[in-house]
Amino acid sequence: MASRCLEMKRLKTPDEDENCVPVREPFLPQDVVVEILSRMPVQCLLRMKSVCKQWNDLIQDSYFIQKHISLTKSSYIVYFNKWKPGGNMDEEDDDNNKEKSKHEKFHLICGCDGMLLKRSNASKKYVIENPTIRRMLVLPDSDHHHHLSLSITFSFVPSTGEYKLVSIYEDTATGNEGCEVITPGMDDSWRPLQLPNSHGLNQRRRKLSVASIFEEVISLDLETECFTSTTLKPSSFSDWKKVYSLNWNGRPVLAETGRGDINVLVIEEYKKKHKLADNKFGVSLGGAQKLMEADDVIPLVAELGILWLWLSDKKVFSYDIKRGRVLRKVSIAEGYLIGKTVYVARASLANLKGMQKQQSSRLV
Repeated sequence: MASRCLEMKRLKTPDEDENCVPVREPFLPQDVVVEILSRMPVQCLLRMKSVCKQWNDLIQDSYFIQKHISLTKSSYIVYFNKWKPGGNMDEEDDDNNKEKSKHEKFHLICGCDGMLLKRSNASKKYVIENPTIRRMLVLPDSDHHHHLSLSITFSFVPSTGEYKLVSIYEDTATGNEGCEVITPGMDDSWRPLQLPNSHGLNQRRRKLSVASIFEEVISLDLETECFTSTTLKPSSFSDWKKVYSLNWNGRPVLAETGRGDINVLVIEEYKKKHKLADNKFGVSLGGAQKLMEADDVIPLVAELGILWLWLSDKKVFSYDIKRGRVLRKVSIAEGYLIGKTVYVARASLANLKGMQKQQSSRLV
């Protein structure tokens, strides 16, 4: 952690009068400075980096960045892929982007802490970008990049302070599934991981953060990079085709969408053999009935009592669970539709070793 930003100094008169009264510059203790700055908006902090070297070092410190992420109350930004009916590959966009870029186009894969994992539509390379601080990192190619990607997840590991990407793919020649992981900014290549045997070997895995579900939870401990598997009761949900995985206030959950409500099952403690039924609760979406009509709805993320949902290919909206009303609807340019890949995040200072300044203001 950086040292104090303002040090106490003795100021003398120009003639160095020995009888002058010592003057001390006002200062704040370091912990108070951290508490104040960690609650400031990102754009303000980017400007404050120019105040002094100590503040510049502090604002780029990994501990400070994570503290700021945990305390920030800035508005959400919704990132999504857009497409035209009958058009080609999805293109990444966001609800704040009103500009068009002439540079290489990317489509969104997923995100973490305000950073986006995207893939080039032309070169097929993966990049991680933080659009707020305008920095990006090009990832090394995988030995399995030509295989069918089933899911890629992007997560922060609190115990190590590192970020990790986990990719699950299908070998197009054999049909076998494989898994690999990389610590972006640290690793020069992807590392293979051995997937555990699954009861649903003939069924393609569905993404669950860094897990898969077929009435079974296959989970990866990101610190040890070891898998565990737990079978769920088929009766946990009435229709598994409508079960989705998401982050609910920092906890992994399974959520089943129904007519006007969502049934949520917390899976955080499954390794401790707790009864999953004890962690199940329901959420009414009665206040969004007119908006949803007969369309399918997919829950995306829930935080601080606000649930974000994707409505068919038409809308993304936020819902106040306690008050039972829609708060915000995301619009999109006429003629386009919103793809299923949607990432809801707040602006952050998160960065990775090796990140470079973007050459363009937007990669879309």
